[in-house]
Amino acid sequence: MTISTISSDFGFVTKMTCILKEGTVTCGRSLTAGGYLNTATPATPLDGQWVALSANAANTFDATGGLPVVTALEDDVHLMIGKVISTPVWVKEPTASQTEWADMLAAGYYRVATVEVFPMSIAKATLVTANANDVIPGEVGILDVDASATAAATDGNLSVIDVGSAGSNDMFSFHYQAKAQGVITSILIGRKGFGTVTA
Repeated sequence: MTISTISSDFGFVTKMTCILKEGTVTCGRSLTAGGYLNTATPATPLDGQWVALSANAANTFDATGGLPVVTALEDDVHLMIGKVISTPVWVKEPTASQTEWADMLAAGYYRVATVEVFPMSIAKATLVTANANDVIPGEVGILDVDASATAAATDGNLSVIDVGSAGSNDMFSFHYQAKAQGVITSILIGRKGFGTVTA
């Protein structure tokens, strides 16, 4: 069987900036010719890696500034979405080791990079919670379109609602929202065109 060496970038993919959840960050100090150099090293660097949506509860639209959070392919993630194609850069490089993702996210102690995303439709939506389900990044079957709210919207955004079961098997959120009644928040939604991740 012949293995293709053609690049995966065929021009029909979406490229988007994503936050990289790369595990704990270890900080150190080393002596170089120019003096001491502080270094911050993620436990699981995602440079050039295939990635999936992180399902961590800290990844709300507000906490991430609307950016998706991606992580390594592992058991606690839901959908593989693409590949890191740019050199990750620190938003704010920590000077002390970090272990808690929610704290790292709040402080900006993470890297961002461009991710080449599999072909799909991505849109900003307004979520009006109905206390039916936690909205978990990458999980399908828990969101549905609210047609009447969408028609009434003055901002042009799609309106979606969490449902107990039998939601769209093709639609998912990029952001987390805890189960609640009447919370109105922005999320990014996508229509999946790719597979789930197994161990």
